[in-house]
Amino acid sequence: MTRRGRVFLRGSVCAIVLATWGIGPSAPGRAVAQDGTVGAIALRPTLGFYGTPGVVDMPTAHAMPDGEMSLSSSAFNDTLRTTFTFQMAPRLSGSFRYSVLDSAGGARLRDRDFDLQYQLMPETGAWPALAVGLRGLGDDSYYSGEYLVATKTMGRLQTTGGIGWGRLGSFGGDRLGLIPQDRLDSDYFSGDAALFGAVQYQATPHLVLGLEYSSDAYDAEVAGGGFERSSPLNFAATYRFDNGIDVTAAYLYGNYAGLSLTYALNPKSPPRSPLRGAAGETAQGPAVVPRSAAALGWDSDAAAVPLNEAARRSLAAQGIRLLSFSRQGSTVRLHIRNERYQSEAQGLGRAARALTGVLPASVDTIVLIPVRHDVAASAVTLRRADLEELEHDLEGSWKSYARADIADARPYPQPAATGAARLRYSLDGYLGPTFSDPDNLLAEGGLRLDAAYRVLPGLVVSTQLRQPLVQGNGGDPDPTSSRITPVRTDATLYESDMDFEVRDLQADYFFRPGTDLYGRVTLGYLEEMYGGLSGEVLWKPVSGPLALGAEVNYVAKRDPDDLFGFADYEVATGHLSAYYDFGDGYLGQVDAGRYLAGDWGTTLSMERQFANGISIGAYVTFTDVSAEDFGSGDFDKGIRVSVPLDFLLGKPTPRDLATTVRPFNGDGGARVQISTRLYDEVRRGQAGTLQRSWGSFWK
Repeated sequence: MTRRGRVFLRGSVCAIVLATWGIGPSAPGRAVAQDGTVGAIALRPTLGFYGTPGVVDMPTAHAMPDGEMSLSSSAFNDTLRTTFTFQMAPRLSGSFRYSVLDSAGGARLRDRDFDLQYQLMPETGAWPALAVGLRGLGDDSYYSGEYLVATKTMGRLQTTGGIGWGRLGSFGGDRLGLIPQDRLDSDYFSGDAALFGAVQYQATPHLVLGLEYSSDAYDAEVAGGGFERSSPLNFAATYRFDNGIDVTAAYLYGNYAGLSLTYALNPKSPPRSPLRGAAGETAQGPAVVPRSAAALGWDSDAAAVPLNEAARRSLAAQGIRLLSFSRQGSTVRLHIRNERYQSEAQGLGRAARALTGVLPASVDTIVLIPVRHDVAASAVTLRRADLEELEHDLEGSWKSYARADIADARPYPQPAATGAARLRYSLDGYLGPTFSDPDNLLAEGGLRLDAAYRVLPGLVVSTQLRQPLVQGNGGDPDPTSSRITPVRTDATLYESDMDFEVRDLQADYFFRPGTDLYGRVTLGYLEEMYGGLSGEVLWKPVSGPLALGAEVNYVAKRDPDDLFGFADYEVATGHLSAYYDFGDGYLGQVDAGRYLAGDWGTTLSMERQFANGISIGAYVTFTDVSAEDFGSGDFDKGIRVSVPLDFLLGKPTPRDLATTVRPFNGDGGARVQISTRLYDEVRRGQAGTLQRSWGSFWK
């Protein structure tokens, strides 16, 4: 490109930036369509080759719809990027990216990093959207950079202008000179800064065309000899399908063709299942039987045993197991276990409506006590008259919740002799990753048996047995990356063969030491790598947002070559925990204590849960293990994702598909994995969670 061409191009970019930021001759009000709404690109921004809102390599300032998650994969030249992005809040998004780059010399570079973007200001009629972002928050990330970006929509046209630092300030940054200082590893928004810009045009309802001026010089790729950057201009065409899939074809840096595929899903409006209507939708539940009709088939002095059996059969037809039944005058009280529905509120609604068909007309109050893992978290009292009145009320959901009484279940202990089946088991298949290091991903599938035997109320013996049938191994982790006791980096020793597995075999005793208090003692093989003794106490009021807990464990490492043997490593661990429900599905957690490698520290977690059961969260752990001793990644961090299986399988089920993704699998900050920790079991049956999912009560 000639000198005159470069001057003209940079001048054009400056004009776009100034106009986008409202400094140039742009007329107020043109950012919105004639009907007063923001343009289509702003409502659902395209995702660039980094898997975040953008055109190709450069970001834009609009946020994805609140709660939306996306998985994207892009490829050009010798670069492959796979990114998971989640719009955690209306203005805050986070991304995890795994990239593979092949150099001209044949070496392969793998990069893992996180992104954060916060929208400082949404777009209005007179002002553009304004966002600040951090790209490449990883261990010496290949893509480290920061930016401040503004985006303005004018009908079908959208312009973007921004300033980038780090990698985003590597082309033309020496001429901008906004911050005259060298960039240090620990600094953000420092060193050379450069301008970037973009224009997008909504050609049709499904096609978006884009042009961007990139401020990324690709210095490392050019120096490696495998990349040639002939132009700062990138061109893109994105075709958007109605099912959340976007396909983008691009021409990058004057030399390379690229392709990106993105799938977006919003838990607030999940996709329709090909097997059954809308996701999570099930057949209409039982109708409320008026007492006038119930009285025709029941005598008020009917014996308790037939009534108990009738209730058991009626509940079983709805996937609800009856654990205990008692009647005192006009009130019946039942301990129940929801074995079919993802939402505890839906199980309560089905149980209450089913009972109206078998209870005598003289019964006017129903007390339902949902039990999970033999933990009774609450007692929900429903008036029969309210069920009859609100079944067809358009506002029946919130009215029925407002009239329900949700209290502590401790005054209603479960009787020892209930007649309920003590043995529960299921045999099915499993498939998924077992080792989360992306460089050494281990995927496995086979048969799984889950069984639990209830010895007494509160005392349960359970196990999970697996027989692997297929396995794909990506390699072994670097044995020298961690300099401390290997407590997790040797996980592949337990998972890299096809031998029969006893994943866990344990006895749990659950008890109530006082009002709002819950206790657990667990003994046995707690997980695939550790066995021993675990004890926990939790304080959790039934309607309060705050919970406090304490846990102590003494465990030994299991021998990977002996099904029931132990290796020569024992450790005592323990944590003090605080949990807080911020409302709207946001849950925070802080754990402080001693970890498996003997290190001391703190774990901070944040999670967002949706009414349909989907949850996404992130955590970070800092301990007294130095970054050098921890190895790759510096400290433990990761993303947790849990998706209910009901809309994937086409039938209701309480099971989830859950996984934790870590950029590196390290030894510092590792905890014992205990499947029956109290907080999640208790919270799911208490007021906060029930309120969020009460819309399913009448389903």
